[in-house]
Amino acid sequence: VDAVADPAAARDRIAVVEQRTFLFLGSIADNLRVAAPEAEDARLWQALDLAGLREEVEAMPDGLDTQVGEDGRLLSGGQAQRVAIARAALRDAPILVLDEPTSQVDLAGEAAILAALDRLARGRTVLLIAHRPGAVLAADRVVALDSEGER
Repeated sequence: VDAVADPAAARDRIAVVEQRTFLFLGSIADNLRVAAPEAEDARLWQALDLAGLREEVEAMPDGLDTQVGEDGRLLSGGQAQRVAIARAALRDAPILVLDEPTSQVDLAGEAAILAALDRLARGRTVLLIAHRPGAVLAADRVVALDSEGER
């Protein structure tokens, strides 16, 4: 089926990490399995490793079963964003759309997220929307938009 003609096929080829990460009430594993319901724990750990979150989750008393709280409130902003990155990794889509993936974190958190995104971007087409200049340093091409239009 041609992905252009079939919207569902097109959606299957895209993974999105949004500016404001939405996490469901439940565990880290539950939130990761939204992207890959059949994924075994080993695959979840691999995704967390890619997202730079594995060591932190391993250090949590409940590991993958750690509850994230309502809207992810039991995790830091950077941890929640990296759960979203791990979720995108589990989708394994060839196109990755990132909408302000570092907007909810401080500069140290931004560095961890950008490193995780660099690992996730390998072999994929990436569209990154960002206001922070540091977020686009690794880009092959940057299109700047302002009130006057494209520059």
